[in-house]
Amino acid sequence: MTEAIKRKKLLVVERKLEHNRGHHHTQISALSMLLPDHDTNFVAGESYDGFMGAAAGKLAARSVKLARLRSRLQYGNVSQRLGAVFGALKSAHTLRLPLSAFGAPLAGICRSLQLGPDDLVIVPTADLDALESAIELTTMFADRAPRICLRFLNSELGDRNGRIRSKRLRAILGKLPANIFLFTETEELAAYFRQNFGMPVEGGFYLPCSMPVAMPPSLGIDQGGRFRIGVFGEPRPEKGSQRLTDIVAALAELAEAGSTAPIDFVIQGSAADFREGGVYAALQEFLKGERNVFVSPQDNRISPEEFEQLFHSVDAVLLPYETAIYSHQGSGVVQDAVAAHKPIIHTRGMSMMAFLSHGNGVAATTDREFAEAILRIAANPESFRQATARAAAYFQDTLAANPLLRVLNTSLHNRQQGS
Repeated sequence: MTEAIKRKKLLVVERKLEHNRGHHHTQISALSMLLPDHDTNFVAGESYDGFMGAAAGKLAARSVKLARLRSRLQYGNVSQRLGAVFGALKSAHTLRLPLSAFGAPLAGICRSLQLGPDDLVIVPTADLDALESAIELTTMFADRAPRICLRFLNSELGDRNGRIRSKRLRAILGKLPANIFLFTETEELAAYFRQNFGMPVEGGFYLPCSMPVAMPPSLGIDQGGRFRIGVFGEPRPEKGSQRLTDIVAALAELAEAGSTAPIDFVIQGSAADFREGGVYAALQEFLKGERNVFVSPQDNRISPEEFEQLFHSVDAVLLPYETAIYSHQGSGVVQDAVAAHKPIIHTRGMSMMAFLSHGNGVAATTDREFAEAILRIAANPESFRQATARAAAYFQDTLAANPLLRVLNTSLHNRQQGS
């Protein structure tokens, strides 16, 4: 009797996975679909509430804090090192800090799952802590280490101190093991890392976010003839939330001078964001519905199903993002908008131009330019239908050509040739 072929295992490490919100849980299901020949397990954060079933393990925040102190001791200036000494003695009562944020506990989880060289660990939201942890795990396993793939989403890599970040990264790249593979989401971020650090990184590692990709175009729900502009996610400075009031005011001024259909801004945020002192407090005058421009506040703490329904209800998506962050970093809202066949008004100079250059994106810089772009789409939304379909088709092709599959197949072939 022939022995049954042992199935390979996939362990997805998502330290920020805790509740049924955001994109973290969708990445796990997407990776499971991308690698159907693997049995999937996942590691979550210490506050994970179990909504996806049992996790293979949880990672504590304390070990991350201690590892950060160690990086300050190792790479910081005099004052940073002194601060790290006091922090270590206060938190751990010792200067013997962990070598990485979670390399040792992750190694224990890998042993319990019996992971080996044919198996795979993926960190879809990776940073320097994850990379240092992957190296420690590899050192502990030696030639029995699983293949580890890390996907970086932004240039800060979880460390806002640029000097220390560069030192940590260069030290890591000088001893990068052969079983560790590095990826980024956007091509712009991959180019940045290659040019500035000589990092061996592949760009274009995209995963679906909240909106299904293989679907026909979603039509905006009739809202009494209003054209609906979606502003999604919690308000943050890097997302241009503080300039939204000026964009709405500029649009109201232009709308009064012309004959346009009513325009409704569908904006996610907490109740406090729209009250006095909140980031959207100045939008209160548009809540009354007395002008041709409206604001419809939406809760930012909704279920994935409610978010999908809300996303389908809009006619276009507004992204006044700051290029200081988003010239390299990608946006899940861009992917959702492309998947849902929605036109996108975005800041000129954003990343993900491969998704925005099919005629589906309209670039703007000033508040007035954003207002004019909104009016342009509202005046003839049908003219964007073919462009949004092209963008959605490109997104599907990009997902099918995920560089993870190419790199893994190449590494497997090389290992077979060497054995």
